[in-house]
Amino acid sequence: MKSSKRHQELISAERLKAAERLASEIAHELNTPLGGILMYSHLILDDMPEDDPCRENIVKINKLAHRCKIIVQGLLDFSKHESLQMGSVDVNRALRGVIGFMEDHVLFKGISIQTHLDPALPMVTANENKLEQLFINLILNAGESMEGDGTLALRTGFEPDANQVRIECSDTGNGIADEHKERIFEPFFTTKRRSKGTGLGLSISHGIVDLHGGTIAAESNGGQGSTFIIFLPVAEEGVD
Repeated sequence: MKSSKRHQELISAERLKAAERLASEIAHELNTPLGGILMYSHLILDDMPEDDPCRENIVKINKLAHRCKIIVQGLLDFSKHESLQMGSVDVNRALRGVIGFMEDHVLFKGISIQTHLDPALPMVTANENKLEQLFINLILNAGESMEGDGTLALRTGFEPDANQVRIECSDTGNGIADEHKERIFEPFFTTKRRSKGTGLGLSISHGIVDLHGGTIAAESNGGQGSTFIIFLPVAEEGVD
């Protein structure tokens, strides 16, 4: 039994190393075209009249390209295990920001996004860009599981006994089969078609939560949707 467990740990370690190598390669390949998108969108905006009806779309392209650059940097950090710059982060604000630029995504045209955010939620000690990347991964995963039709619910709350912030991302998608529940955070594990996923989103999400001293778990009944639950430590007093 111990030998089998050790074998699984070795396999997971090798998968993680492979994921880190792939993340680094993808990040370097994406950096150049993203830089071009940002440069040319800025040039277009500089020459475009303020009242041009197309200006809003160019601004969105620019903002989304910036977000992609942040995600690419996250992939590089994931591959290098670099230390993160931490500060006090408002989880509700970070979630609203992510929802704001993702709700126009074609994947969410037929999806109802509901928010139940605790207005008295305390700050957490975190890297805000990393938390945004975490939320993007979970929201995209939920949207893909619903295939463009359903309800996405995002909730936050405070757990005073544990002094932690609780974040939930629920969907009404296909759910997670029992035989897959123990593997969903493994690098490269995916139940999606090859063209629909790399199997890295949830493993990177798990890594981000782990770097912040938190926990992430999934609850699901096959065919009845899924809920990803995250716990993050509350920021200590004096943390900027």
